Amino acid sequence: MTAQIGDRFIFRGNNYSIVAISTPIKFNPIQFGITPLSLGTACWAGYWCEYDISKEGIVLKNLYINSKDNNYPPINGVEAEGGEDKDFKYMGHHLYKNIGIPVKYTGKILVGKDFLREYYIHMGYQRAWAYQTLVEFIFEDGSLLDTVDHSQMAEKLREEMKKNTGKPKPYIEQDIPRFVKNSFSLDIDVKAWWMKPYAEQKIPDFFKK
Repeated sequence: MTAQIGDRFIFRGNNYSIVAISTPIKFNPIQFGITPLSLGTACWAGYWCEYDISKEGIVLKNLYINSKDNNYPPINGVEAEGGEDKDFKYMGHHLYKNIGIPVKYTGKILVGKDFLREYYIHMGYQRAWAYQTLVEFIFEDGSLLDTVDHSQMAEKLREEMKKNTGKPKPYIEQDIPRFVKNSFSLDIDVKAWWMKPYAEQKIPDFFKK
């Protein structure tokens, strides 16, 4: 099992990692004639995206991708670059830079910044509460309606976790198969189920979810 490279989001000059999403962003490289293929266990999807977020909505800025048949047609007039062995910063993937494709989206996207290494899990996507900065973006029909800062809530959860487990480590469910499955999920109901009921629940019942 390996930690996964997820999509990244740029908001007001800051870079964030995706940690949860209510409905997937409907971007598929196949629509542009590219069938992605994984180059390694750190990116099973075979690609990841960088998005710009503003009041106007979401714009696909950069696409890092490996093509199954080595086919890299232009996307929105942009040619692919990189992919050579020497270009290690792309992990062997090609880069479509500054594509500028608007994305119509309705839903919630939870992103994190300043990851706390003591909570690192070498499997799937990292837990939402493992970031010092945790922000929720709310979109409707492509427009950014609101942002909600959940950083303090995540900090309180970490404090409760240390208090009840005695260790600064992620809580691991007794149901290991479910734990593995949830690790590879970005569903907001799976990764951030604690945001709404946190204030209503008591420890240790909270950790039984």
